[in-house]
Amino acid sequence: MKKKISCLLFFFLAAAFILLPGSTSPLSLRFYFNEIAGDSCSLYYAVEPSNTFDSEQQYLSEIDHEKNLVIFKLDPSLDGQISGLRLDFPSEDQLVSIDNVTVSSGGIVKRQYNPCDFFAEENITATHGIDAVNLVPTRSTAYFAITSDDPYVVLSESLSRQVADCYSHYRLTRLAICMFLLACFFA
Repeated sequence: MKKKISCLLFFFLAAAFILLPGSTSPLSLRFYFNEIAGDSCSLYYAVEPSNTFDSEQQYLSEIDHEKNLVIFKLDPSLDGQISGLRLDFPSEDQLVSIDNVTVSSGGIVKRQYNPCDFFAEENITATHGIDAVNLVPTRSTAYFAITSDDPYVVLSESLSRQVADCYSHYRLTRLAICMFLLACFFA
C-alpha cells in the first residue's frame, strides 16, 4: 500500500515538474552563407501590439568569415511575443548566397530550413535594397543581389511565429530526469 501511494505521489510530482512553466532557453537563429562580404548583419524583431521594427528591437551579430556564419541569440523574454522578423544584410553591393538556416534552443536544433523554402515568395513580405532574389532548389541555395542602400528582407508573420515557437522550455530534459529517478526507484 505504501509503495502504491509513493508511486502515485511520484507521478503527480513528476507531472507537475514537467508541465509547470519553468525557465526558457535563448533561441539561436543561424544563417550559413556561401558568399558574403561585410562585418555584421542585423535581425530586427517586432512584437505585438505595435508590430514595428525599430533600433531598440534589434540584434547585431558579427559575421564569422571562417565559418561563413552569422548567429543571432534571441532573449528568452521574447518567448510568445515575436510577431515579425527582419534580416538586414551589410550595406555593400554584392551577391549574397545562403545555403542553410537553423533554429535551435536548449542545445537542440528545433528546425532546419532549406533557404529556398525559408525565403520563398510567400515567406517574404517586403524587401529593400535588394535587386533580385533567386532561389536555386537544385543547389538548396538562395541568392540575393543586394545594393548598399540599407538592404533587408522582412519575413512573413507566419514564418516569424514559426521560428519564435522554437523556444525550449526544457520539458524533455525534465521528463528524462523523472524517467531516470523512476528507474532508480524501481531498481
